[in-house]
Amino acid sequence: MIKKIIAANWKDNGSKEFIKDYFDYFKNNLNTEHEIIFFPPDLYINQISTYIDNNNFYLGGQKLNANVGDKPFTSGNSSEMFFDSGCHYILVGHSELRISTSYSTSNDLYYANDLQIIFCVGEDKSDKESNNTKDKIIRQLRELCNKANYPKIKPKKVIVAYEPVWAIGTGYTPELKDISFIHRFIKTYVSENHPFLKEKDIMVLYGGSVNSKNIKEILRTPYVDGVLIGGASLDAKKFTKICNLKI
Repeated sequence: MIKKIIAANWKDNGSKEFIKDYFDYFKNNLNTEHEIIFFPPDLYINQISTYIDNNNFYLGGQKLNANVGDKPFTSGNSSEMFFDSGCHYILVGHSELRISTSYSTSNDLYYANDLQIIFCVGEDKSDKESNNTKDKIIRQLRELCNKANYPKIKPKKVIVAYEPVWAIGTGYTPELKDISFIHRFIKTYVSENHPFLKEKDIMVLYGGSVNSKNIKEILRTPYVDGVLIGGASLDAKKFTKICNLKI
């Protein structure tokens, strides 16, 4: 069996009752060697952490406070707070955050500290139609590869999530050959430009309308190291079935 990363991005979905019902089923039916990561809303991280125990899954934060530093700042959470709450991962550069003019991926990379970054990239519909996918991704990856963004801790590995914006929540996905091509392109670019890491240290996940029907063929696609799943991760039975897939 090939081990993959299967990550669930819940965005702003959830409730105490939902989480209890979800993990009562998930814990009792999970049988996998894949690495499972949940990105729940911040308010529910502590509740979900009580279910981890010896189970094969991890927690991540959705967004760092982009204004952390030497002075306290109202709202948001620091990397230390996420880590103290049981998180080992953090999403950086998700398309829904990039549209904000005040959002800075460089700031998140700078302050991520002990959290493993999952760095999101992807083109929108206009980029795709103009054949500018690679140029758009290069512009996004430059910050990931900027040595100035790692002042304290040199990362041991990089995880990139390729999420074409036009595919998120639309039911459409790129052709498998296109997913493979872009994943290979990302690995090559980062290995050639990152100040610390080589290709063996780079993983690339696919995200964008991943579901129980297309998950197996996506995970079997060359250069795909895993998936970042949105809506389909909110159904405990369907997501557990995805996690238990043998690849």
